Amino acid sequence: MYKIAAFITFNKKIEKNILSKKTKVKVKFGDQIYLNHPVHLTLFTISIKSINSLKKIYMNLGNGFSKKKFKININKTGAFLNDPLTKGHTLYYGIKKNNLLTKLQMKHLKLINKKIYVSKNLNLKINSKIKKNYKKYGFPFSGNIWIPHITIASIKDISEKNEFIKKFLKLKVNLSSEVDNIKFYRVNKDKHFFLFKTELI
Repeated sequence: MYKIAAFITFNKKIEKNILSKKTKVKVKFGDQIYLNHPVHLTLFTISIKSINSLKKIYMNLGNGFSKKKFKININKTGAFLNDPLTKGHTLYYGIKKNNLLTKLQMKHLKLINKKIYVSKNLNLKINSKIKKNYKKYGFPFSGNIWIPHITIASIKDISEKNEFIKKFLKLKVNLSSEVDNIKFYRVNKDKHFFLFKTELI
């Protein structure tokens, strides 16, 4: 099985801002989970049997869809404290509520699940609503329960009351970026291998 991630990437200004935050985390806490990942918003991750089959889905779309684009606004900082996926505190930049983004996620998840096999085997202890989403789409955080965000890092072995976290959560953020494509990557642990990009459809 191949782990595949669908990413939205951002302009140089946002990338530079987030990379500077990642650098501060590394200087203070050393290597941490997600720290070496490229700057992105994860639309979804799935596990599939064939990368070529995924590529064919988008190659065969042809000109059936018109080109689209929309603006994403980054307007806050946040943290998933005691993140069950990492056992650490995951710091992130939050996205202003955007129904177009949620619709985009679901459109692509439904398209892929309709065309090819997507693994639905998950060993995490998660609540019933999240599990239902996973069993349907192969990605637990889909639809209305999804919290779009740009991860800085997940820091382990510190208190949630740590001064660094407190200061991060008080930061003022007001950034925006126009989005017109989705990039697909194969993920192997901390490494990301670019596969192809597609229009938003």
